[in-house]
Formats: sequence, structure tokens, C-alpha cells
Amino acid sequence: MNCLIVDDEPIAIKVIETHLKEFKELVVIAKCRSAIQALDIIEKNRIDLIFLDIEMPKIDGFSFLKSLKNPPLVIVTTAHRGYAIEGFELDVVDYLLKPISLERMVKAISKVRRMQKEGASFGVSQLVKTKYNPFIFIRSERENVKIELQSILYIESLKNHIKIVTPKKSHITLLSIGKMEDKLPRDVFLRIHRSYLVNKHQIENYSNTHVVIKRKSIPIGRNYKEEVLEYLGKNQL
Repeated sequence: MNCLIVDDEPIAIKVIETHLKEFKELVVIAKCRSAIQALDIIEKNRIDLIFLDIEMPKIDGFSFLKSLKNPPLVIVTTAHRGYAIEGFELDVVDYLLKPISLERMVKAISKVRRMQKEGASFGVSQLVKTKYNPFIFIRSERENVKIELQSILYIESLKNHIKIVTPKKSHITLLSIGKMEDKLPRDVFLRIHRSYLVNKHQIENYSNTHVVIKRKSIPIGRNYKEEVLEYLGKNQL
């Protein structure tokens, strides 16, 4: 696989390049310190995997990624946790926090290898078709907590906060349910009430007035009823 490292910090480039020497199938064909340079490299070379920093001069990493019509696979490398949700929106393969350890790099490359075995095409748009569990980081109880999206049962609005309910634990974070809805994949999550978002795959049964998830009865709001029942009806025999 042809790799490109994009980072404005020479030390960070060196660390990534050193780690990648441990993987025989990966070849670093170019490295650069700006998105503008990266665009030129991509136009002239076949790139399968980009290691992309976010905070760079003139054009940040995410703006660069959004500008690509057919982007290759991308592993984000950054010193900041706060970009995780946006990274998920852009379907990056993994999100590595600096300083990057070899152990963490091994896990990221393992994801890429599994994608190859499953026949996934090298393109960001294809990532949603793989079996990998996308995730988000939320701020809860003074910590940045990682939550696998498929583990979410439902999300409840608590005015300016939301409660994210999983089988093991509930997490409360400062975010509106509307903003959370915008961050989540619509093929997985469904807004059924002004106060509730549910994981479609977790719905166990339903009626015209509510859905049930793990014995929790969740109301279907009047303004959402038509869309919700239309979706659920499509899957009824």
C-alpha cells in the first residue's frame, strides 16, 4: 500500500515513518507538511492510505479531506481528542492521539488489513460497508469517554444535556439532542420524539405509540409518527 504522511511537525512525521517500517506491505512514497502539498502529491501518485494531521497552516486536515472527491483511506493523527466526532463523520479508519505508540499503530494497521481481507475498496465512502464499529468520544464526568456507536441503545434529551444509554452504563454530556442527531449516521439512528433518538437495530417491538428497547418503552412523538411508522412498516412481513 502506498502511504502519504501529512503533518506540519517534522518530529511527528519521523515517528510515524519509523513505526511504518514495521509493516512490510506499507510503503511511504511521500511526506509533506501542508494540505496544499498533499493535493499535488495525490494528483501525481496513487495513494492508498493517508496519515493526516488536523491542525495545519492555511488548510486544516478535515477541510483537505472534504475537498477530495475520491479520498483514500485515512488515519487521523492529532494531539487533540476533540476532533473525534468530526473524524467519525468523515469515516476515517482510526483516530490516533499523539504521541503515537507502536502498539497503537499496530491496532490501526490491523483495521486496514481486515478491511483488505473483507474486500473493502480503498475509499472513505466504503468504510460504512465494513464490519468495524465506529465510535465517538464524549465529555462525561471530567473524562473523554469512548463509546462504540453500535452499543448505544437510545439517547434521551435532558434540556441542555443528553443521556446516552448503553447496556453497561449511561453517560451524560453537555450537548443538545439536535446536534447529536446531526453527528450520527441516519441509517443507524432514528429520531422518534423531540426527546429521544433510538438505535434502529435495538428496537425489539413497537406499536403506534411507542417502541421498546431492553424493556424500556419509548414514546413516538406526534411530529415523528409518520416517518417512524413508515420505516418500521417497511420491515414488517
